[in-house]
Amino acid sequence: MFLPVTPGGLVPVTAAGEPVLVEGVPGGVGKQAVVDLGTLQACLCPEDSAGKLGRLESATFFADQPLILQAIALIRNRREQRFDPRTGRKLDYPAPGIVGCDPDDARRMVFPRLDPAVIGLIRLAGTDRILLARNRRRNSFFSLIAGYVEPGETAEAAFAREALEETGRRVEALRYWGSQSWPPSGSLMLGFCAQTADVHPTCHTDGELEEIRWVERSELPELSLPRPGSIAHTMIMEWYHGD
Repeated sequence: MFLPVTPGGLVPVTAAGEPVLVEGVPGGVGKQAVVDLGTLQACLCPEDSAGKLGRLESATFFADQPLILQAIALIRNRREQRFDPRTGRKLDYPAPGIVGCDPDDARRMVFPRLDPAVIGLIRLAGTDRILLARNRRRNSFFSLIAGYVEPGETAEAAFAREALEETGRRVEALRYWGSQSWPPSGSLMLGFCAQTADVHPTCHTDGELEEIRWVERSELPELSLPRPGSIAHTMIMEWYHGD
C-alpha cells in the first residue's frame, strides 16, 4: 500500500482521520519518489491529486504516529537531497529509497539530513508568567522561542543564544524537557525549560519577532496558540495546567 505525501508534507486522511492508503502509485510519480518503510510505501504526490483522496493534514495531525512522520520526513529528504553535497552528482536512491548513492562511487552513501533545533518555555523568576511571541513571518499565533543549533554549539547554548538574540533576555536554570520530530523542516526539536530575571530586554534584538509579551495563565485562553500536536502547544498546555 502507498501513502501519498504532497511536496509540502501534507497527507490525505479519511473523514474518520485515518491516513489514506492507495494500492498503486498515483499517476505521474516515478520510482525515485517512493520510499519503502516496510509496512507501507510513501510516495510523492501532487497536492491537487492528494486533495482528491481526502482532507489534507500536516505533520502536527500525526504527532502520535511516528511511521507517518517518518514518511513525511523521508519524502521531504528525497525532494531536497537530489545531489551529492560533495561531488555535485545526481544521487540514486536504490530500494528501500532512504539512503542516496553516488552512481560513480558505490562506497559513497548520503544519509537523510536531520537539522537539530531548540525550543523552550521561559518563566519569569518569582512569578507565574511565561514569555510568548509572534514571529514576523507567522504572526497569526503566539508561540515559544525557537531556533536552529549552530555548528559547534550544544543544544543548551543554542537556546540561550536564541533567547538573547530574539528577546534580549538572559536565561538560566535550563533543563531538558523532551523532543519532537519535525518533518516539515527536516528538524529534530529539542525542548527546554528555563527562567530569566529580565523583565525587559537587556540588549537589541534581531527583529525576528513581531511581538513579545509576558503571559499569565488567565490570559492564555484569549490567545491564538500553536496547533495541537506541536511540541510548542504541548509545552504551553503543560504549564497552563500546572504540570
